[in-house]
Amino acid sequence: MKILILFIKSMLLVLIVSGCSNSRKAEVVLATIGDSDITIADFNERIRNLPPKYQEVVNKRKEQFLEEIINDTLLYREAKKNDLHKDKEVQKVIEEAKKKVLIARLLKDKVDDAIVISDEDILIFYDANQKRYMSPEIMRVSHILVHSPEEAESILAEIKAGNTFEDMARAKSVDPTAQRGGDIGYFPKGQLMPEFEQACSELEIEEISGVVKTALGYHIIMLTDRKPPKKRPIDQVTDDIKARLYNIKRQEIFGALLQRLRSETPILVNKEILIENEPEEKIENNS
Repeated sequence: MKILILFIKSMLLVLIVSGCSNSRKAEVVLATIGDSDITIADFNERIRNLPPKYQEVVNKRKEQFLEEIINDTLLYREAKKNDLHKDKEVQKVIEEAKKKVLIARLLKDKVDDAIVISDEDILIFYDANQKRYMSPEIMRVSHILVHSPEEAESILAEIKAGNTFEDMARAKSVDPTAQRGGDIGYFPKGQLMPEFEQACSELEIEEISGVVKTALGYHIIMLTDRKPPKKRPIDQVTDDIKARLYNIKRQEIFGALLQRLRSETPILVNKEILIENEPEEKIENNS
């Protein structure tokens, strides 16, 4: 079946090329294969019909692309010479492929081309989904990391006695941030260990935590800054909104199309036969 599908693809390719050539005899012929011509216009149209990312590749390998068209043409001619186009299985695959092509064209004309997304649509969606487009709260903290709770309690006592957090971090912390006075920098929620973040979220700016245990060891944490969530500018999220609105509107238009077709066409499903047609469970032979 895979071979047949590949055959159909090759056949469709050649039909397009050979069909165009007959109506463009006056154009410059790029290649002649038997009695079929491939014109420059045919060739360029084939490239334009490719997805953009493939167009770029083909434009750099035009000779290779032309050779592929020639090969497909030769294979198609040979297939017809062997009367494969008359084979019942091939005809069945062609008919199924035809259905898929027609359905795809119908959906393009009636669904995809009917989708319109206005600036007003984008603004309404943006205002109605503010939580989705909020930047997360970010915090900046410094910490001191040691291996035992006793060390941590001793350091905490020294800080309370008047030693600065930064000096104690440089002198005692085993974390690489020690050289920066324990400064981790800014981070959004969800980036660090839950126990650590929970302790950070409970602090006020410049407040120092008690001893916090994580898988890394024992921490003393100081919150140095907090920036609350804020709405991202609409120009930063327009592409995302367009994509979401496109999917929403496509589902709506597609659903309406199917609903209309079903309402206009009598449909009868024999569920009893469907149930009876279920495959029987395999009986294991334990003998």
